[in-house]
Amino acid sequence: MNEKAKYTEVNDEQQKRIDDVRNIFSDVYDFIEKNCKSSRETSLALTKLEETQFWLIKGISREI
Repeated sequence: MNEKAKYTEVNDEQQKRIDDVRNIFSDVYDFIEKNCKSSRETSLALTKLEETQFWLIKGISREI
């Protein structure tokens, strides 16, 4: 299987940082849901947050 398609194992320290990222983003998602009306702009902001979270986790998991 191509290396780019494989699941990337992470060590305990990386997993803790990934969990920290998820917890912080969860708080931001909760804040937006409670304080912002549904709109195109809010939807775009949530999409960008999801993208940012994805790249942060990907970056952590690919560290050598």
